[in-house]
Amino acid sequence: MESSITKFVKKCITCKTSKLHGGKQQHGHLPPRTVKAYNPFDFVHFDLIGPYHGGHYGITIIDQATRWLEVGIQPDKASLTTAESFDREWLCRYPRPMQVVHDLGPEFTGVEFQMLLYSYGIKAKPITAKNPQANAICERMHLEIMNGIRSHEGADWTKVIHYAASAIRASYHSILNASPGQLVFGQDMISRQLHIANWSYLCKHSFSAILADNDRENDKRLEHFYHPGDQVMIKVPKQFSAKTKRVADDPFPIRAVHNNGTITVDKGNTQQQVSIRRVFPC
Repeated sequence: MESSITKFVKKCITCKTSKLHGGKQQHGHLPPRTVKAYNPFDFVHFDLIGPYHGGHYGITIIDQATRWLEVGIQPDKASLTTAESFDREWLCRYPRPMQVVHDLGPEFTGVEFQMLLYSYGIKAKPITAKNPQANAICERMHLEIMNGIRSHEGADWTKVIHYAASAIRASYHSILNASPGQLVFGQDMISRQLHIANWSYLCKHSFSAILADNDRENDKRLEHFYHPGDQVMIKVPKQFSAKTKRVADDPFPIRAVHNNGTITVDKGNTQQQVSIRRVFPC
């Protein structure tokens, strides 16, 4: 009887969708993120922050190779407004990128923004839903920008955001062994000392840092292998779940397992590709 009860409790769907558990609850090791030797301004990340005081949004556009940051302000999240901001703040100033990483918000998936990318021959590279780690470079910049805004309490944030961006451009980056300004202009933005970037070394150093970060994250995860046909629960992000509501959605069958740390699940009418960070076995 004891073994039957234990087996029943472990398979209880109500428990899995409603209870929070301590300890290692992340299942499946994540593969290291692939690193390609991109040239400066080939590969950029685009995201929005806000709304803040006045209902305006901040935009952040970051070059992956140099970490060069451009910021701006826009009044809403409309796809047309976002397209105009990207055209004005980046495409009119810097070399045309090959790819743009963005999330699945309507401001990026809308017709106007996608048509802008198509007209320039730029490939859109959307991340999986509710997986901010896939666009971590932007999230890190947002943290630094918010630190700057909080440090100037009471000041106009639409002005402070530019001061924060200037500080980031001139700050030393531990992985790049230089500041973004040094890599873009070949000289320090304050002392004006010359700087020659070794891009081959920077690529190898970046990959070593990615492997170390990946090992640290996997140390906190349980080893598990997902297979097509397995049933998984999809976690509900904390910001979308009240304290008294369920913490995971009903079981979904896996239709495909990918080598980039994602799986495709069958939701009945649709199939969705999700990160294994958001799921756990049923």
